[in-house]
Amino acid sequence: MANTREAPAHGGSAAAADERALPLRERKRLRTRRTLAETALRLFTAHGFEATTLERLVEEAEVSKSTFFRAFPAKEAVAVEAEAEVWTAYTATLEERRPDGVVLDGLRDALTDAAVALDPDWDRRYVATRKLILATPALLAYVDHHRTGVERQVVACLAGELGLDDGDLRLQVLAELTTTAWSVAARDWVRDDARGGRDLLVQRLHDAFRAIPASLDLRASASSEPPTGR
Repeated sequence: MANTREAPAHGGSAAAADERALPLRERKRLRTRRTLAETALRLFTAHGFEATTLERLVEEAEVSKSTFFRAFPAKEAVAVEAEAEVWTAYTATLEERRPDGVVLDGLRDALTDAAVALDPDWDRRYVATRKLILATPALLAYVDHHRTGVERQVVACLAGELGLDDGDLRLQVLAELTTTAWSVAARDWVRDDARGGRDLLVQRLHDAFRAIPASLDLRASASSEPPTGR
């Protein structure tokens, strides 16, 4: 995990180059996955998640149900693909690095680098996906469950790298602080339709991480007057 630093501007050329280096079968698999996710986001946004059947989705995407289930385990999974991309990239980045310095800084840098490396169209897809999630209780529950799984992965990774027991509460707190910082950073950015682009999202993310130790230092004075006007 890297030391404190500023995040670079986002791109997508490296990811594209990596994809071109993949075998043809793998490139086709990725294209099918993207087609399904893009079609699902369009249909779910226009007609609603519950009202759009899996049959209509695969028909629009021109694939079979068996192809769908080779790409995604459930209809909920394809709906939140842009969300899942962040956490898949984050855990992959984290697993590639050795801990170095303050662990929370390393988690921040891994999440920053994961976000920066996502393709340029991810901003649009993520905003639409988050708005869909917020309007759909089933997707809110699915994402919450997914993030819990991500946090378990992070705890297991840190425990192995640091030689700690995976029941160490410090690891769980760190893992959950990271996902919470992302939520806080992305909330207003999504509400503003990604105005300011990826650079602003990364800035908000770093601000959220800086607020963690600052918030722990907050003190309330016993002599402070309670707020009035209620």
